[in-house]
Amino acid sequence: MPFDSTAGPLPKFPEFVTLPQFDVTSTPAKSLQVPASLSFYYAGISAIWIWYRAPLELLNAYLHPLGMTAYSFGDGEGAVNINFFNALAFYGMGQPGNQGVGGFNETEINIVAHATAITKNVPLGITLPEYLTSGDPTKRLGNYRVWVACDDAVAVAAGQQVFMENKFLMQYEYNVPAANNPRPAPDQFTWDWTAFDMQTPPEPIYIARVRLDGLSAVDGNSSEVIDLSFDAESRRPVASRRNFFGMFDTYLQPTVCNAVSLTYGSSTHTMRHDMHKLIGASSAVALQVFRSPTCIAEVAGYYADL
Repeated sequence: MPFDSTAGPLPKFPEFVTLPQFDVTSTPAKSLQVPASLSFYYAGISAIWIWYRAPLELLNAYLHPLGMTAYSFGDGEGAVNINFFNALAFYGMGQPGNQGVGGFNETEINIVAHATAITKNVPLGITLPEYLTSGDPTKRLGNYRVWVACDDAVAVAAGQQVFMENKFLMQYEYNVPAANNPRPAPDQFTWDWTAFDMQTPPEPIYIARVRLDGLSAVDGNSSEVIDLSFDAESRRPVASRRNFFGMFDTYLQPTVCNAVSLTYGSSTHTMRHDMHKLIGASSAVALQVFRSPTCIAEVAGYYADL
């Protein structure tokens, strides 16, 4: 639609909308206790997963001390993934200055693993493409969250206390495709994001760009995803079940390796060092996208008196 003219009953719409930007300088002044729940519910999520192969010996150096073992996808290799997502939750309580709606962004650095104690019950021979499109039917395999980097202090606290995640507070700059962000050509299928630490000034942990144009996806049923954590008090692995209510778009073509750009920043945070060690300069072997459906759409206005 041209923005410099009107067409019949349509008003002249602006080409751009001006929104306020905020310098975030606030720090938590006090704490609030809320009832604990066995489930956490997402109102919406948009996620992209980047998958890599990695040597089992390297992965087990992280996992064996925690009572976990990397799953073998053949040729002496397991799998690592980067899961970056934008999420929304309704908290059900609000006060002036607190809308009761939480938006947060996270990166999970994951290793596909299982508890070592159940090794004899773990299914053998699942290929990585099979795992990405159908999951593990027994649900014994899961993602051990080496790091979870989140930009919301509430989500960090809940993740640490309820789900025993290795989670910390950081910040993002991102520009990803969304219903309210139809990126112009040639980047309409491009995901850009940078993760920063909390130093002053902030230093990048990693920078990622994924371009999906030219790739074709197959449907994948990854639900439910098993998340693995470690309970430091009991020294035992802990699993939680995360249901994605919908299908994944899974990209498995060899050209996936050309679709991903991953570089490491200057941050001294241990997550950056672990990413470099686990992934390094490896090429991506698969991508997955999950976006929850929009529930309401409001179209632009028109002259109602015509």
